This record gives sequence, C-alpha cells and structure tokens, in this order.
Amino acid sequence: MFTRLRQTLRRKTRRPYRLLQIEPSLECTLDCVMCPWSELRPQEATMSWDTFLRIAPNLSLAESVDFTGGGEPLKNPRLLKMVEIAKQAGCEVGFSTNGMRLYPEVSRQLLDLGLDWISFSVDAASAGLYESIRRGGRYQDVIGNITAMRDLKESRGSRTPRMLMVFVMMIGEQANYFELPAFVQLAHRLGVEQVIAKNLDVILKDGDDERRFFSHEGEPGVEIEAALEEARRSAQDLGLGLRVYNMRPQEVTVCEHNPLQNVFFNWEGIISPCITLSYAENRVFDGQRVLAPCQRFGDIHSETLPDVWNKPAYREFRKYYEARLASDRQASLDLLLGGPAEAEYTLPPAPEGCQTCYYLYGV
Repeated sequence: MFTRLRQTLRRKTRRPYRLLQIEPSLECTLDCVMCPWSELRPQEATMSWDTFLRIAPNLSLAESVDFTGGGEPLKNPRLLKMVEIAKQAGCEVGFSTNGMRLYPEVSRQLLDLGLDWISFSVDAASAGLYESIRRGGRYQDVIGNITAMRDLKESRGSRTPRMLMVFVMMIGEQANYFELPAFVQLAHRLGVEQVIAKNLDVILKDGDDERRFFSHEGEPGVEIEAALEEARRSAQDLGLGLRVYNMRPQEVTVCEHNPLQNVFFNWEGIISPCITLSYAENRVFDGQRVLAPCQRFGDIHSETLPDVWNKPAYREFRKYYEARLASDRQASLDLLLGGPAEAEYTLPPAPEGCQTCYYLYGV
C-alpha cells in the first residue's frame, strides 16, 4: 500500500521531463514497405543492458516513458524488465509494436507489470492488404495476439493497458485508405479504445513520397473524403476514439514531440530531441530531397542526462522553440486586447533540422 502511495505522490509531483522515449531496438521482425528506418538498420541494433542501466537513473525525472523507436521493441529480450524498472520509477509506460511477438504469456506479464498503454501498428483491415504492406507479418497471428490481450484484460477486469491501433494512411501501389472504415470496426471488435489514422510523415527512401496521403496543395479526392467521413461516423457510433491527422501541412508552434519537454535515447544511448533528429538527415520534403543536420547532443555512456540537457548547443536548440512559444503567447494576448489579426504575425524560425520535418506542420 505504501509503495503505491509513494508512486502516486511521485506522479503528482512535476518532473523535469514530460517524456523519455527509449529505443530498445532498431531491428525489426518485419520489412514494411513504408518504413523510414529500414535502410538505416545495421544487422545488429539492439540496446544493451548496460546502456539501459545508464539511462535508468533518469527515469524518475520523467512523467512518462515510451519504449518505441525505429524497430520492434519486443526484439529486445529484456524489454519486460525495462518496463518493470520504469514502472517502479513511477512513470506512465507504454510502447508501439507490430504485435507479432506479443504472445499470450508476454501479454500476461505486461498486465502483471501494470503497463499503461500499448499501440498496435496494423495498417489494414484485411489479411491480403496487411501482408502486402507489412511484409513478413502474418495477419491471423497479429489479430490473435491482440485478441488474447483483450480477453486477458476482460478476465481480470483490467482497464490497462489501454489499447490503440495505428493505421498509416497511404495512396499509390499500397493504397489502404479505403479500408479505414473497416479498420475502425475491426478495432472495436478487438477491444481497442482508440484508432490513430496517421500520415506517412517521415520520408527517407525512394517511393515513399508517392505513398503519402496528405498534399501540400489541393484537397483530398472525393473517394478519400468519403472513406474518412465513413470512418468518423462509424467511430462515433461505436464510441471509439478516432484521431485522423491533417490532410494539409500547416505550421505549428511546437510539434507534438515537443523538444522543450521530451528526450529521445537511441539504441546506442545517443541523446537527441526526437527520433527524426537522431536519424533522418537525408529526407524528402514537399517533393524535394533535402539534407537536414541530425542533432545528437550527447552519449549516456560518458555524460549524464542533465549535463547533456544543459550543454550550450542543446540550450541554443531549445531557444528557437522558446522564442516561438513567446511569440505565440504575445500574438494571442495582442489579439485579446484588440491588436492586429493573428494572421499578421510571423513565427520566429524553427531550428534548421526541424524546418523540413512534417511533424512541425501538423500532418
């Protein structure tokens, strides 16, 4: 009882970081057609236990921990122990998985550990389309594993882990958008609480720019609008959460990765503001291939997180976003006081590596 009380009190105390995103593995069990990280993977790229133990003392500084990176978290044989240590530190904990290794015994252990959320990357409602997108995946195995977790939750009367399903919307050869309404129905049957229909927003390799669902100009076609509207109606009728990302890039003040509060550790222990800035140097933006400098500010093997966070270069990086937030607040205040319309304000620039990142444009 006293342990639970201490954890509750820690959660209510403001911690320096909102989120630590830790990459247990860059390796993966699948070869998905749209994966941005597939061509960056060395043959062996799984976080060592020594690296994790160097990160672990910082877990108590964070409100949440997300064990998701550019690979499959369950490729790391010690993922469950990582989850256990993060939960003991009083963090909210979850990760995204393709579901192939989420065997019933793994689900049982995750429930025992108190995992808060889990997200399944599925991307299709039918076996044929799923297996053409998520190459190497077996649809029936994934659906069976999600079903087993649902049944285990129900048998225990447990509300956690909260279950989500992700659908990366695509057009082109692997077009899947027309299955989104059926995907919503499938998620409901599987006991999933929320569907996230997201864009192919990190574009590194050839071909992916033709698969992206959103457009820099023009409006979605009639068939696309109809599929999205049907999915929204279905989700509302079923009482299922549905988030559909924007179809047109529009610059936001701070992206949802929020480098002012979040930190990313790659599988080697390298510290960056987010996964994109850790890896995505050569990317495609608005149809053009661009070079954007990676931002790797330190290494947990030789430095502490607070020391890296306070390095001049890292502080200078965050100043860009601090200036953007201050400008946004001033614009809102001026508008309330009868000043010029919001459209007349121009945000200060984002850091160079972020200017061609789709996360900054809300898609």
